[in-house]
Amino acid sequence: MAWLRTKRPSTRELLRAEHRLQAARSVRSGRWLIFALLCVIGALLFLRNHEHAAHARQLEALTQDSQALRTALGQSRLKRKEIQATEEQLLRRIATLSAQVERLQTDLAFFRQQKKAR
Repeated sequence: MAWLRTKRPSTRELLRAEHRLQAARSVRSGRWLIFALLCVIGALLFLRNHEHAAHARQLEALTQDSQALRTALGQSRLKRKEIQATEEQLLRRIATLSAQVERLQTDLAFFRQQKKAR
């Protein structure tokens, strides 16, 4: 940083004074600033990648859950159809057996009347 002087040095003073070369600090500061910005950008990219990976894991888990639910739904539908078919078969069998019982009762009534008539 340059200090302001109230009196400008004369040429004679400048020639007699001892001069040393110094690196400009603004370049060093600029390099640190660029380095810091690159670190921040790298950290932001890392966080973005980390969030993207977490989102991908969550999406994969949801996909697996969805597939498991579809499989369970298919099995449930199959069992429901199986139960419905069994129920229909039992109802047909009950109807057949009821008709057979009805015929047998009619035959029994007929034979009882024949027995009374003798």
